[in-house]
Amino acid sequence: MKFEVSYLYRDASNYKQYESVVVELEGIESPEEAESMLHDRFADLQVWPDVLHFQPEELGWPTAYFEDHGLDGDDLALHELKSISKST
Repeated sequence: MKFEVSYLYRDASNYKQYESVVVELEGIESPEEAESMLHDRFADLQVWPDVLHFQPEELGWPTAYFEDHGLDGDDLALHELKSISKST
């Protein structure tokens, strides 16, 4: 089934940049199942209990990093899930 996954990157200064991707997820039938799959895959990266963090580059999805993104400062190498919806 196809889903549109919307997510964002938030840097240490709380600036945000958004991205979305339409993907086909085999065996996944609902947005809730897709979210659960992401949570299970990236369980070790969770920072806050109410935000699902993940690394889209690990899935071959585009990132929303700013051009000057680097791991040498306070910025995290994590994206936040915004929403998942069924797509056609």
